[in-house]
Amino acid sequence: MDLNAKGYEMIKRGFYKKAINLFTLEILFFPKSYDAYDSLGEAYMMNNEINKAIRNYKKSLELNSKNMNAKKKLKELQE
Repeated sequence: MDLNAKGYEMIKRGFYKKAINLFTLEILFFPKSYDAYDSLGEAYMMNNEINKAIRNYKKSLELNSKNMNAKKKLKELQE
């Protein structure tokens, strides 16, 4: 099962808490996945948990400094 795809399916349906749970599970399985942290950041952002979104986007950037999506989202969230 592709946890990331399932998580985004939950986001599309408006089930942000379920998406957060799926992305958190993905991080447990793949703790070095910058993409998983980026996705979790998005789910938190959609759920209006801005501090948690920022924290996960920053972690994503630690793992991959070239992640342009995380850079863009951090800029938007920190303005």
